[in-house]
Amino acid sequence: MENPEIRVLLELRRELDEQLSELAKKVEKLQAYIQALDSMIGTSSFVTADTAVSRAEEKTSPAAAPSTSEIEYDRPVTVMNKARDLELATIDVDGQTLTIIPAPHAIYDIKRGAFARFFVERILGKLQEEDRHKVENGEIEWEQAFDFEVRAEDGILQEMTIRNYGDDDRFGEIQRALRWALEKVYRAR
Repeated sequence: MENPEIRVLLELRRELDEQLSELAKKVEKLQAYIQALDSMIGTSSFVTADTAVSRAEEKTSPAAAPSTSEIEYDRPVTVMNKARDLELATIDVDGQTLTIIPAPHAIYDIKRGAFARFFVERILGKLQEEDRHKVENGEIEWEQAFDFEVRAEDGILQEMTIRNYGDDDRFGEIQRALRWALEKVYRAR
C-alpha cells in the first residue's frame, strides 16, 4: 500500500531538484559573463588622453577598419584576483606574443595542480593541440602555431612566454584561466 502523500512529496522534491539544477547552470553562466566583463573593464578602463584622442580619430576616420583579429594594448595588462584587490601578474602584449610576469610580491609554485594540470595542461595544452591540428590540415604554418614556454627557478614561476596566442577570444580564455590558476597557487613573498 503506497501513501499518496509520499508520492506528492517525492514529486515535489524532484521538481525542486530540477529547478535547483537549472538555477545552478544560470549562476555559472552569469559568473562567466561577469568574469568576461571584469576582464574587459580591467584591460580597457584606463588610457592616456592622447591614446583616447587617437582612438576617437580612428573611429571617425572613414578609412579606419575595425580589427577583431588582434588585440592592441598601449600598456601591460594587469591580472587581478577575483576580488580585484590584489595584483597577481602582468601580461605584456607584443603583437602575437604574451609575456607573463608574476607580481613582485607573489610566489607561484608551478608544480601545484591548479597551475600545472589546469592552466598548463588543460588550457595551454588544448590550445597547442588545436593549432597542431590546424598545421596538420594545412590551415596554418608551424611558425604561426600556438606555443608557450615556462621559465622557473626551483619550481617557482619567473616568467612565461606565449607565442601566437590567436584572437581576442583566446586572449580572454588565457587571461581568465591564468587568473584562476594564479589565485589558487598564490603565496606572498
